[in-house]
Amino acid sequence: MMASRAAGDAFRFRKAEELLQEGVRGKIYTAAVLLAARQEEVVCHAAAGGANLSSVFDIASLTKPLAAFLFFTLAQEGSVSPEGKLADVLPPLSSDPAAGEIRFHHLLSHTSGLPAYRPFYEAVRETGEKENRRLWGTAEAHDRIVDAARSLPPETVPGRTCVYSDIGFILLGRAIELAAFRPLDRLLRSHLAVPLQMRDTTFLPLADLSECETGRLVSTGYSEARQREKLGEVDDENASAMGGVAGHAGIFSTAHDLFLFSREVLRARRGEGRILSRQSAHRMTTKAPDPPGCPRSPGWDTPAIAPGKVSQAGRHFPEGSFGHLGYTGCSLWIDPFRESIVVLLTNRIFYGKQNEGLKTLRPLIHDAVMEELSL
Repeated sequence: MMASRAAGDAFRFRKAEELLQEGVRGKIYTAAVLLAARQEEVVCHAAAGGANLSSVFDIASLTKPLAAFLFFTLAQEGSVSPEGKLADVLPPLSSDPAAGEIRFHHLLSHTSGLPAYRPFYEAVRETGEKENRRLWGTAEAHDRIVDAARSLPPETVPGRTCVYSDIGFILLGRAIELAAFRPLDRLLRSHLAVPLQMRDTTFLPLADLSECETGRLVSTGYSEARQREKLGEVDDENASAMGGVAGHAGIFSTAHDLFLFSREVLRARRGEGRILSRQSAHRMTTKAPDPPGCPRSPGWDTPAIAPGKVSQAGRHFPEGSFGHLGYTGCSLWIDPFRESIVVLLTNRIFYGKQNEGLKTLRPLIHDAVMEELSL
């Protein structure tokens, strides 16, 4: 199935839409939605495969920019500060003194020195099986995983290296909850989704969507570990074990909602944001100064612009652009100078986690879109 809406020439984004269809034919994904906007106008909105324009996707690590947004809204309220120490809100369980020196800006920019990943969910599953009780997805499991993350010492001194870390955002998510005195899913709703009218953005879509709307959910395939299809439940095993609500993964959204989110960030950079201040927006979208060469800003990634490197953003997002990828096959990239937004949502892991065809296709789609947006 293919549906599209474009301003102006209906054939303007034909190349991008054909590439989107190629992904279905090539079994890179079963469903995809592409949205492109320039200066707040949606100029391309297309769907392929089993998706429609309002399909709801597991956006995986695209949760991180939204979690960072929530952090900065709390910073504006005075609850937290990027320069503040994590230990002042969520004390470490590691005896390593370096753990007490991690600041929030380290977590946000992946410069905390914490490890990239640990399969905390395995201990949750094993304990549940050993004790013959349901532990997976409970508040106890959530706390066990947070405590396991708190127990890990940094592998390097905070600020010395840049290593993409799910663990850092697991801790950030819990710290945000403690600072706000409310769960992350409720904070997402009150501080982001409701004020920006992001009606389909939520951590737990099965609880929020009516029975007749669940057909909008896009499957990420069958889980051997859970012995069921992942439809409306987060793919990430750590986030799933935590009950589906975490700082590193778990949010579900639509392409249009992510456009609304991106528009707010761009407006805030001009000092016209509804929620985010200009100072917060620029801090969020400016690369971390330390360590030198770090490609991360607080909550965002930047295009890999170097000879011989193919960025997942493609060839046309300039230095100063920002965005993020999601493991399930989702991405969002923003050019703040031309105020261009490209959202690509897919379920590439439907065919297995080793399916990496999107790495080749995604830059081509971005290039096709950006070439039209630059005309």
